Amino acid sequence: MKLAFSSVFEADFAELVAYFQDNAGSDLSVRFENQICELIELLMQRPELGRLRKDLKPDGIRSFGVPDFRNYLLFYQIKGEDLVLLRLRYGGMDLPALLNR
Repeated sequence: MKLAFSSVFEADFAELVAYFQDNAGSDLSVRFENQICELIELLMQRPELGRLRKDLKPDGIRSFGVPDFRNYLLFYQIKGEDLVLLRLRYGGMDLPALLNR
């Protein structure tokens, strides 16, 4: 399986790392970064683990909670042999409005 990042995912990731750095300090920011890296490794091995989101378009979007940061969700799709990372957002947002654009 190959890994692909959307530019929006990259922006989300940078925004959240900076948010944790500015509001909680470098230790939490680094912990968040590490959790994302570990989650990506897990999903590369077992991409079907994420919850299939029938409420989101296009079809095939899955989400998985970030360990130790359960209010944050990583959104992705499996496209052939690619794991495509779409978004990384707070789960309490209006997700259909955010992802169905």
